[in-house]
Amino acid sequence: MRLLSVAVLGTALVAAGMLAPATGQAAPGGDGQLSVRPGTVRPGERVRISAAGCENPRAGSEVFTSRSAHSVATLRHDAAPGVYAVVAQCGPRMVTGKVRVAGRVGWPDPPSAVRGER
Repeated sequence: MRLLSVAVLGTALVAAGMLAPATGQAAPGGDGQLSVRPGTVRPGERVRISAAGCENPRAGSEVFTSRSAHSVATLRHDAAPGVYAVVAQCGPRMVTGKVRVAGRVGWPDPPSAVRGER
């Protein structure tokens, strides 16, 4: 019975790990390409923003707490899952990209044998 409980818990942990967001690159648009890394994040996390030929781009998005500072932006804690546009001004040109907000992943309740219940 204990071996079965450990196997179930292990499977749940592996499944939760597979739901973790992957890093990605923003979609091209505007006069250039804006990279947002990681491309998929959870509410409250930070992203690094870069654009080719642009030092320290100041980017904005409806999902950021404020405009990026030093190429870093923080997502709002109440951001809903979805894909959001990111826009930055780089001298005379505008560069755009996207960031994907993932939903929160909850941990499954462990089987009763793991919690010590019988």
